[in-house]
Amino acid sequence: MTDVGTPATRQGVVLPRRAVIDEAWRGIGPGVEVLSAVDGAPLRRTVKRILDPLVLRLRANPQYSAAVVTPETATAMQNLILQHAAQLRSTAAWFAVLKRERRRLHITSGNSQELYFPVCFELAVTGGAPATDGRATAESVLRGVHEDRDRTGIEVLNRYLDGARVMAQLSSQLEHSWRDVRAGNAIAGPFLAGLTTVLGDAGGHNAGVARQRVWSALIADATPYNFGARARVDGVELPWSIVDIGLSSVSPQPPPPVMRTSEGEPPLNRSVVDRVRGTLRRALDRDELPDIPLLCAEEVDRACAPWGLLGEDKQATLIAGIEVAVDLNPLIDASPTRYALAVGIQARLRKEAYVLHARRYLVEGGPIHPRQRQVIDDLSDFVRPYLKRLWARLHGRDVWQEPCGDVDDLRSLLEGVARSVSLDHRQRIKSMLELQEYEVAR
Repeated sequence: MTDVGTPATRQGVVLPRRAVIDEAWRGIGPGVEVLSAVDGAPLRRTVKRILDPLVLRLRANPQYSAAVVTPETATAMQNLILQHAAQLRSTAAWFAVLKRERRRLHITSGNSQELYFPVCFELAVTGGAPATDGRATAESVLRGVHEDRDRTGIEVLNRYLDGARVMAQLSSQLEHSWRDVRAGNAIAGPFLAGLTTVLGDAGGHNAGVARQRVWSALIADATPYNFGARARVDGVELPWSIVDIGLSSVSPQPPPPVMRTSEGEPPLNRSVVDRVRGTLRRALDRDELPDIPLLCAEEVDRACAPWGLLGEDKQATLIAGIEVAVDLNPLIDASPTRYALAVGIQARLRKEAYVLHARRYLVEGGPIHPRQRQVIDDLSDFVRPYLKRLWARLHGRDVWQEPCGDVDDLRSLLEGVARSVSLDHRQRIKSMLELQEYEVAR
């Protein structure tokens, strides 16, 4: 974690990336207002969707991606942006045309900046500014962008749900499906004991064969299903609290609603419609998805299944992930870990530079910058961001019917989720540093 109290710009050898881009952007002059914020700087999506990938081309020029850059790199970045001034003005003109046509066609799905910024830049590079009003080209482009989203897209979902009969059918299905889930009487001890082998030391062929044999047995075990069913019963204790680990906002877990839009809901409290929307947003090849009515019906059953997952292998994987996640506490040296896999994950997390800085801040008792607080809170309660991301990946696998039966794949998945959360933390720190340096430069 970078100490924002001592920005590198004070040494006079590097410049904040955000300030470099801002200065070049202002040098373009008028004509890019629709791509700019109220203060004249480029919008975040302008940087993300146009400048970084299409003008600065970060994949080919990784030196342009650092939070702070040398004066020589800054000059090269600014020259590159200014060389594209005409195309960027044409991009802005195309975006204004597409926005008008979007309203005329009553298109409401998708974020217009996210979807259209790259298309507008392509139009600007290949054809310059829009001729006359550009309406015909804009309509063709919009239909091309949205046509492949129509069969299973958000618009079709909204039209399908726009009726009391459909909502009543889904509500009735949810009520019956929820009642059908009941816990059995099987004991959980053997399953939890088996996880010691599955999540144990990775070395040796014989150990690998044993892990696979045990994991195949655990997938068929009733314990994950029973744990999920018991989480819905008042007064029944589980090895962990579904509220404390961030999977539900309340205990016992209530039935999910059919429709409700609320940002930041824990995984088990999300509405059926929000889950379907998430599937549609993530789907790269929607031809392989069922039509909307079947997709909604399947999601009702999935939302009512234990842990919001239909596959027994996904339910077992989530339990394994919970067992690993509750042991992860990168900020505490003496934090006990029961599984070898968790020991390795914990060790890698503790070596991260931002984690070392966070631990130093906490030991010294010094002031913590507000922008660092969220990352430190996540590190202190690592189980929550970890399980949120793991559940989302398992939900995707459940929708696409991708198996979790291979024990090595299971272990890679659990390790990969920790890396993904850590990368997210690093990106937040990078953005925080970039903004801090930008504010200092201004």
